[in-house]
Amino acid sequence: MAMIIRPATASDLDPMTWVLIGASPADPVYRYRFPDCELYPQEFADHCRQKCTEYLATSSVVVCEMQSNTDPEKMRVVAFGAWERCKPNGNAGFGFSFRRSRQKDCCNLSSQVLHGRFHQQQQPIVPKIAPAAPAPATTSKTPVFGNQDRMNAFRDECAAAKTSFFDSRYRKRGHMFLKILLCHPNYQRRGAGRALTEWGINEARRLGLNTTVFASPMGYRLYRKLGFRQIGRFRVQLDGEEPFLEIPALLLRPDVDAQQSSQQQTPTNIGSRIIALFS
Repeated sequence: MAMIIRPATASDLDPMTWVLIGASPADPVYRYRFPDCELYPQEFADHCRQKCTEYLATSSVVVCEMQSNTDPEKMRVVAFGAWERCKPNGNAGFGFSFRRSRQKDCCNLSSQVLHGRFHQQQQPIVPKIAPAAPAPATTSKTPVFGNQDRMNAFRDECAAAKTSFFDSRYRKRGHMFLKILLCHPNYQRRGAGRALTEWGINEARRLGLNTTVFASPMGYRLYRKLGFRQIGRFRVQLDGEEPFLEIPALLLRPDVDAQQSSQQQTPTNIGSRIIALFS
């Protein structure tokens, strides 16, 4: 099965929104913040579209195309990841050296990406890192399907944890942060999540940077298989409430963990609806 990993463009907004709408309901992070999303499908769809607009504006978004389940002659975007290079001054940059790759066998893609063995022609798309753009203006109105207190707690705890676990520790050179990674449920277990993650790992190693991520329960196993190690975790919970989120902070070093990652390669049928999320 063919697979294409490429930089996202503005024309990918609709398929990215489709991926987010399809993937998010199964993720505990979305369930925690937006408990009534299924009761308001149009409002939730609008919210997902706005989030994807923000990802395109503020991050380096990479998409994965596969053959359509309904029309094998056509390729469609089935997964995407948003990366940020968190710089020493605390700012995030984007605009990495994207390379377009196409593989006939998606199951072989991950190991070929990891070792840099692309057998097809590679074309650099974006040759330099650009400063981060400001996020598009958003309304402060609480989504009808959302819990504002939980949304605020999640945002604040994630920001504090990112500063504590990553930004403050790697302030000298910065780090490569996986902000979000999504795969539509109809295309899981075909290697998309792994290939998109390995793209970022390769980019981080090229720059000599650590790769960092806050893992969801579904993505934790994948990241560990790729050589990430847990350096801490944090909890999101409101006072007086029983529901909570427990989120691990994971790190992959560009040198020591490289060999470990190669040794821990497993088949690419590790699927998840949302592999990582920080928004």
